Order: sequence, then structure tokens, then C-alpha cells
Amino acid sequence: MHKMQSLANMLLEPGALAQVSTDIFSVIPAAERDHHYDKTAAIYDKVIGNRFYNRIIWGNWPSDYETFCKSALTSRKHGPVLDAGCGSLVFTAKAYCECTRPAILMDRSLGMLHRARERLVTLAGEVPDHITLLQADIFDLPFVDHTFSTVQSFGMLHLFGDTDRLLKALLRVNQDSGSLFLSSLAANNALAKRYLTMLKSHGELTLVEPSETLLERANRSGSSFSMRTIGNMAYLSHDGES
Repeated sequence: MHKMQSLANMLLEPGALAQVSTDIFSVIPAAERDHHYDKTAAIYDKVIGNRFYNRIIWGNWPSDYETFCKSALTSRKHGPVLDAGCGSLVFTAKAYCECTRPAILMDRSLGMLHRARERLVTLAGEVPDHITLLQADIFDLPFVDHTFSTVQSFGMLHLFGDTDRLLKALLRVNQDSGSLFLSSLAANNALAKRYLTMLKSHGELTLVEPSETLLERANRSGSSFSMRTIGNMAYLSHDGES
């Protein structure tokens, strides 16, 4: 019950909050909670979680994703964290279990959140007290302005064409002195460009762009981002204190 109350205190409309299953909450109306990723969450885990797929196509090891998540979590000593589009935590569950900052792990898909919960329970025996799982829409974040000292959104940027709208939503809930971390698939070589174009043709993503173009998109938000590129993955960060 304490998680539900703590979460409600962060929300613009606390009355919209409901517990939908053990350890999982939602602000989405009951009739609208289904999502197409619910049916593909298991396949997503098998493909996206494969270390050789990540190395061959994207030029990254899973440890690269975990390291970036840890950089975000340690970018501030205190204050709550939001992961907007957390997925199934296939690469990040361990980092969240080891972190002690309050963390809201949010996704639109309940199927992804159920798999995220299973991962946390496997690692920690239960969902740790500092972690809350929430179903919500990344373009309609339910939180009061400037709630989080760190906001992170991994693998989301390439999914949506309206980068300005996405970053506006994330920056609204980020404290002015907070940190913001993003990652995106990038078309930095011919193989990645072909693969991303194929995914786009199946409606799985929107942007097929190299790292530098993604950085330009992010900087149009009015906030200054720095970027590190590994293979076909762009890692972007913004520090409100700098």
C-alpha cells in the first residue's frame, strides 16, 4: 500500500491510479490497457536479449546497455528516477536492483511489465521496495512537473517521429537541475540502415538516421545533449547542472 500512496503523491490525477496485479500499477483506463507488445513480449526478450544479435547488428554487447543505465542511475546521488519505456528490463534489471534511489519503471505494455517483474523477483526474491512498476503513456506522462532528478528512456527515440514532442514530455517531468539519458538505434553503417529500414517497413520504428542526426534532433529541444556512439547505438545525455 505504501508504494501506491507514494506513487499517487507524484501524479497529476491520483484518482486515476489502480493496482492491476501484484506489484504493477496503471493510470490507463481499464478498457484501454491492452497493447500490441503484450503478445510479443516473450519474442522480444529472446531476440533483443541475444548478445550475438546485439553484437552483430548493433555493434554493442549487453554490458554496454547496462553500463549506460548505471551511468544514469549514478548521475545523481539522491532523488527519484523515471525510466520511461522500461520494457522487460532485459538489460537493466540488475542495475535497478543494485540502485537504492526510488525508481518508477514505466511502460505502456503490461506484458512487458509482467516480464520486468519476473526478472526483478528472480534477482532479488521480490520487487525491491525502491522500485515501482507503472503502466502509462510516454506522450501523456501522468506526473507532476519536475518530479524526477533523473529521467531515462532507453531505445525509445527511434520509435517515434515526433522527437520534439517526446523530449518535451520527458523534460517536463525532469527537474531543472536534473539529468536526462536517452539511447537510440542508429543507422551508422549499411547493415544497420538495411535492418532499420526493414523494421520501419513493418511498422516497428520510425527513424532510420545516423547518430549525428539523432543528436541534432535532441538538441532542437532547447536542451544541450552530449553523445557517445558505440557501433549503431547512440547514447545521449543532458545534465541540467552544467
